[in-house]
Amino acid sequence: MNMDMNYKKGDTLMNIYEEGVRLLEKKQSFVIASIISSTGSTPRSKGTQMIIREDGSIFGTVGGGKMEASCIEKSLEAIKNKKSFAYYFDLSNKDAYKSAMVCGGSGELLINYISFEDENNLNILRKAAEVIANNKKGWLVTVLRGDAKDFLFVDDNNNLYGQYRGSELMRRKLSHGVERLSIHADAIDDERFIIQKVHSSGKAFIFGAGHVSKEVATILDMIEFETIVMDDREEFANKERFPNSKIVVLDNFEEIGDLGIDDDSYILIITRGHLYDYNVLEWSLKTNAYYIGMIGSATKIEMSYDKLKKEGFTQKDIDRVHAPIGIKLAAKTPAEIAVSIAGQLINERDAKERSLK
Repeated sequence: MNMDMNYKKGDTLMNIYEEGVRLLEKKQSFVIASIISSTGSTPRSKGTQMIIREDGSIFGTVGGGKMEASCIEKSLEAIKNKKSFAYYFDLSNKDAYKSAMVCGGSGELLINYISFEDENNLNILRKAAEVIANNKKGWLVTVLRGDAKDFLFVDDNNNLYGQYRGSELMRRKLSHGVERLSIHADAIDDERFIIQKVHSSGKAFIFGAGHVSKEVATILDMIEFETIVMDDREEFANKERFPNSKIVVLDNFEEIGDLGIDDDSYILIITRGHLYDYNVLEWSLKTNAYYIGMIGSATKIEMSYDKLKKEGFTQKDIDRVHAPIGIKLAAKTPAEIAVSIAGQLINERDAKERSLK
């Protein structure tokens, strides 16, 4: 098995916290901009984050257009003044038309200045990156207090990292009830508490590197899934065809091995043949993947299910499978089929996140 980019269990594409750690280790300060509230139609939802570096370059996006341009401008001011703050944005229909955007909502952005001179920042972002790598959850807590700021992290065992210099009441709240707080902001006295959930956006294991898989990987990357593409044909499974995915070239589909599948994994079975699909499906049902989807006709799916039952799989096992994969659309082309598959994964990821709240 040839694993491009040394893919292994817990491995991820560079996420915003890993990029933050990388910059701090290079002694570079930056801003993490986060949408902390939104109403109406906005380019991205609350929780979306972006890094703005000292030279104005970015990692990620908060939606582009006028809002993002303003965000970058304010972030560069924050870097210059070494200050963190929150500000409101309003994409009225008039402003949206002027900036060629179709959105017309409003919301609030946190401009969080992260200095390499404060060792606490490196420790906090390492904790956040570690949580995602290990498929756990935690919370970043930014406390704005006049010109001062506390930057904290709370893990899923309610351990508090970083120095909180505020009230004992809020310290107790952070240590006992953070799991009940989704991405939102609280204000107590002269302190502003902004609490952001840290968790993985999901890993999509795409079996098959054909035309449909190529379109699927492109769309899933846009909606912040990590994508890992597997095939036994190196001429199809390569970085030229899948530039933003990790690549695993299998020896064959009968001996897949341990890929570190966990309950944050989404398995998409889109190989080039019925036999290969069945082999992957049988292997998938022995994992604890959150989602398993398989492409195919009703006849093929029925034949696969009958064979699974003969192999000793139960109806409960079979009920885990989404087949045919995707939401119901009049999809015919690879791109249209990919839209259908992406739509289903969006729904499944949302259901999973709601169950964790």
